[in-house]
Amino acid sequence: MDPQFLAIARDPQTIPGVHHYCNEWCDYCGVTARCCGYRCTELYRKRRGRKDGEPTFRTINEAVEFTREMSAAEGVRTDELDALLANPPGQSGIQTDDPLAELAWQYTERVALLMAPLAFEWSLKPPHRSPDGPPPMEIVLWYHVRIYMKVFRALVARETHAGGAASDDALGCAKLALVSIDDSLEALRRLRDAFSKADHDELQRLLTQVRDQLEEKIPGARAYIRVGLDEPVACV
Repeated sequence: MDPQFLAIARDPQTIPGVHHYCNEWCDYCGVTARCCGYRCTELYRKRRGRKDGEPTFRTINEAVEFTREMSAAEGVRTDELDALLANPPGQSGIQTDDPLAELAWQYTERVALLMAPLAFEWSLKPPHRSPDGPPPMEIVLWYHVRIYMKVFRALVARETHAGGAASDDALGCAKLALVSIDDSLEALRRLRDAFSKADHDELQRLLTQVRDQLEEKIPGARAYIRVGLDEPVACV
């Protein structure tokens, strides 16, 4: 176990698990100094000599090694990661037949098609943090894949975890998906003139359907409290 990762995880100022159900947008997060994920990532980048603009991980093996070390420091199991690595692609058993996952994927694909030129430019050189918050185009781009991923994970947890729809993973992933959907719907409202009326209506329709179905399937998600994100945590 990495002793420096362990020290970060045990630091009284660290908010346990705050990064588990966050939107990963560290540039706009107010608790990075108290986040195990952020601090371990910064330490890893420093060790590896990663410069600004360079990816944190250059290979899948680096990402896997980092995830295992940080999870061990936090005392978190890596069952899903283990299943993915132990089986050929598509045969890990981590899947869902729930049509909601397909609906979320349809939204992801539609955004990708409509915003492909901007998405490509953004991937080459991500914009710097704006003091006024991210503009609506960036919000839609940031969340479109993440919404699908968290909806998928919430559904898998609902079907496979002991607590079902009331399990922490189902609730936490669904809560993050719902918050991301809310932000995306507001961003789309501000982007009414950026698309044709038909395209704009379709994006809103798909996203609204995903939101409504997710709230129905995991009814406790809206009320789920992500400590450090949905409510503050006092410093020790």
